[in-house]
Amino acid sequence: MLTEEDFLREIRRRGAKRINCVRFKDNRSTVWSLTRRGTTLNVHSAFRRATPDILRAFSKVAGEGGIRSATSRDAAQLISDWPPVKRAMERARRRHLEDATENGTAPGTRCCGTPQQQTYLKTLYRYFNETRFNGRLPKRIPVRLNNRMRSALGHMLPGEREDGTRYVVEIALNVDLMLTGNGAERADTLLHEMAHAADYLESGNRGHGPSWRVWAKRVGCRPMTLYDRPVRFRRRRSDPVTRVPPLPPALRGAA
Repeated sequence: MLTEEDFLREIRRRGAKRINCVRFKDNRSTVWSLTRRGTTLNVHSAFRRATPDILRAFSKVAGEGGIRSATSRDAAQLISDWPPVKRAMERARRRHLEDATENGTAPGTRCCGTPQQQTYLKTLYRYFNETRFNGRLPKRIPVRLNNRMRSALGHMLPGEREDGTRYVVEIALNVDLMLTGNGAERADTLLHEMAHAADYLESGNRGHGPSWRVWAKRVGCRPMTLYDRPVRFRRRRSDPVTRVPPLPPALRGAA
């Protein structure tokens, strides 16, 4: 069982000299992130049991300051697909869903977006469902904007009722995707998460395995775990994002 100091020592020994602090966090959707100008590595607490190959992968990603090459992209993929962290995050999601249900605060009801942004997302989701998924997804999966994501661009939160019926609690997108210049990234991320929803509802799979990649290719998003193209982010996390992007020409007037 690694402490934060152990983890830091191990990745620095493997070449991640720019990292001076490691923090373990119990997240539901974020596997890792770099903060404080790339000097602090935040990792899911499941990595207290990281194996040597995972530590090498972290040293590559952290050493490059993120995903900047094919090698670091492969390393990040290995980290995200590590079975123990996937299981830990699924447990955290179930606990979160149970707590939300008991308190009457379903995650899908919380959105940092404006009413106009929410209308935009509902319209785009409906359009993609009809044109890319042949209407196979539920009509009213909550799609919300999240102001707390840093490195992650989106997530799909799966749910399961007592009778075993699967459903999607929410799809969440990083609010920075609404910024000017993120049009392709916004569409790709929404399709990515909708592909997760379709895969989960039809097969019960939650990861980026073969069944998800089939969906991703079918609907036209990149069949990759991590997005490697530049994404525009706010300089200050406290700045509000109220921009409503223009809808595709086929949808103008349909909102």
